[in-house]
Amino acid sequence: MKDDAVVSGNNLMLFGVALIVFGAIAVLAPVFAGGAVVIIIGIVLLVSGIGQFIHGLKAESWGDKMMPLVLGVITGLCGILVIGHPLLGLEFLTLLLAVFFIVEGFWKIVSSFSYRAAPGWVWMLVSGGLSLLLGLLIWSQWPLSGIWAVGLLVGIDLLVTGISMVALGSRAK
Repeated sequence: MKDDAVVSGNNLMLFGVALIVFGAIAVLAPVFAGGAVVIIIGIVLLVSGIGQFIHGLKAESWGDKMMPLVLGVITGLCGILVIGHPLLGLEFLTLLLAVFFIVEGFWKIVSSFSYRAAPGWVWMLVSGGLSLLLGLLIWSQWPLSGIWAVGLLVGIDLLVTGISMVALGSRAK
């Protein structure tokens, strides 16, 4: 059983190092990373749209066909538009991120006060403040922030995930 832990620990460490490398590349080239994320989202939308459309074609009644056909066409067209105009897709995704961080930050700040009796409640307050600040920073620089925000955030996530996997893999060994 110990050999299994060493193998999985090595695999975790190897995967973690790969994520660290990709994360560093994304942080150093956020436009490239953001563009890659948007293209992947566009491909997922296109494939999903095609799948919904095919599902609609296979339905027996018109009542069962209409919704998947319409949603399939809309989803597929959105995928094509995102793939065809990745910078526009990146700007829209960045705007959604800004709104998400603002709402999340506000919610964490308000919620943190209900946990004042708990010893670590201040960390939730700080996390909310940082989320709110990040959202306002992205919002204030939009649409220019579309060039750097998505790629940078994905890169930081990859770096943190990679570091945690390396740490976990070294413990598993």
